[in-house]
Amino acid sequence: MKNSMIFALGSALALSACGGPQDKAKDETSVAGASGWDATDACKLLDKAVVGAALGDTVTETSLAFVHQPTAVEAATSECTYRLKGGGTATLMARRSPIADNTPEVIAQTRKATETTMRAFSDKAIEDVPDLGKAAFFVPGINQMNVFLDDQRFVVLTVGTAPRDRAKDVAANLVQRIAG
Repeated sequence: MKNSMIFALGSALALSACGGPQDKAKDETSVAGASGWDATDACKLLDKAVVGAALGDTVTETSLAFVHQPTAVEAATSECTYRLKGGGTATLMARRSPIADNTPEVIAQTRKATETTMRAFSDKAIEDVPDLGKAAFFVPGINQMNVFLDDQRFVVLTVGTAPRDRAKDVAANLVQRIAG
């Protein structure tokens, strides 16, 4: 319950962390490897067999929720929950903006909001993850990887049942598969 609440709050903060002047022109060519990357179906972005293998369990079911169809000014979003045979879950939230709004300011604002939220639940520091997308950070304790893949795409992957000593690496490896 606590992990779900933190994930939902973190996702909501990340999705709302947009502001400032922005280029409204959609620039598909700047999104390397993103052709066909559909944020309205997060379950298709990360195969359930891959998630199961990474977590050492079998994914018995996936469910798609919070789907928002994009407009010229609104981002496409969705969330996929992977239910594991052992009782755990993993969750992937995907967002793709029609504009290049993953600016350094938005990234910093999202990270700060996540840090502020986490202080109420944990004393563990958020960890930057180099060489993963435009910017990435990992939230230990809830095993949540937040990645700004490029100027338009953002994902939040929570692998709560991953072993604590490998959770960051497991999440990073899965996100690399999502990036395309």
